Amino acid sequence: MGFSIVKDFNLTENAAQAEINSAVNAKVREGKANENVEIFSKIVFGKDTSKYGKKVDTVMNAVKDMASAADSGDSKAKAEINSIVTVSLQQPLTQRLNIANFFGNSRTVGYDEQLNVEYYQMQASELSKIQAASGAFTFPIIKKRTKTVETQNATAGMAIDYRELASGATDGMAYASEQVLTSLTNQVVLSHINALRSGIQNATTLKNYAAGITQTNVDEVRKKARRFGQVAITGDVSAVEKLNDFTGFKVNSATATEVRYPEAVMEEILRTGLISTYKNSSVVEMPNSFDLTKLNTAGDFYGLELPTTDLWFIPQGQLTALQMINRGGLSSMTATDINTRSEVTRWDLEFGNYVVPEYIPFIGYIYDSSLAD
Repeated sequence: MGFSIVKDFNLTENAAQAEINSAVNAKVREGKANENVEIFSKIVFGKDTSKYGKKVDTVMNAVKDMASAADSGDSKAKAEINSIVTVSLQQPLTQRLNIANFFGNSRTVGYDEQLNVEYYQMQASELSKIQAASGAFTFPIIKKRTKTVETQNATAGMAIDYRELASGATDGMAYASEQVLTSLTNQVVLSHINALRSGIQNATTLKNYAAGITQTNVDEVRKKARRFGQVAITGDVSAVEKLNDFTGFKVNSATATEVRYPEAVMEEILRTGLISTYKNSSVVEMPNSFDLTKLNTAGDFYGLELPTTDLWFIPQGQLTALQMINRGGLSSMTATDINTRSEVTRWDLEFGNYVVPEYIPFIGYIYDSSLAD
């Protein structure tokens, strides 16, 4: 049976060809996964495969045969399994990276394209008033700008146990694949967030920034951002749940000052732990799972890859400061780890970002150092 995209690799059976070369990566990038790869992906990630019927057994038998051959040193079988796993990871990775679209504009270019972003800069001068009959207004001039973005790589990997896969067990691959997706997503999103945070904090001109998540700061930053479009508020759960304290209203009497909450708000907080809107602005928790490969600063629990200190106010409009680009999809390589004598597969994702200085004032940002992990 065939797994689609990977058919004829013309790989030489020797030790030097244990790594997956560019020809294989081209197959993965340019091909389209067929149903067999789709079935295998659902098996690994525990999705429902009932609609495929007996095809599931056919796919697993083919994978077990390839795994047995790979365990015996067949480099072509290793390449086949590697590319199947790569395609299986591509779709869920793309879905997870959609969270970055919340912060700005994102697009994907081919491997043979230059990473350029285009944006519009508004220019105006007091001298233009002279040209007006009454000198009452300034003429805005729109200039189209192009910026070449520098790239970097997000990298993750895992050791594939061909012997375990040959027995039909995919639990280990599912666990490792989940960590690969988490690591790649966190690296990319963290880079985007750091670029945007640095751009705002270091801006020497206009910016909508405050230190400390207080009700006064939240209301002021949200109000400014709201004038550029409908605002969505997002951040780690540590940051967004502080908004729960700002949804009540005070009741003043002769004896006491009380803070009360509407019944609907109380039920929402009890049910989800968070409010969904704050003064007509959507509140969205940014997923921030633990990275099981590192510890936190205190060393007493797993560490988080994404920051817990940021609260963002993003207007949902065309003018966004953060421009993000991905080049192609996942590329992969498999080789033998000389230390452990295991087959290790590495995945790379090339991406870049650029913060448009002129658009920085459109985004609201609050940094709260007390929430640092």
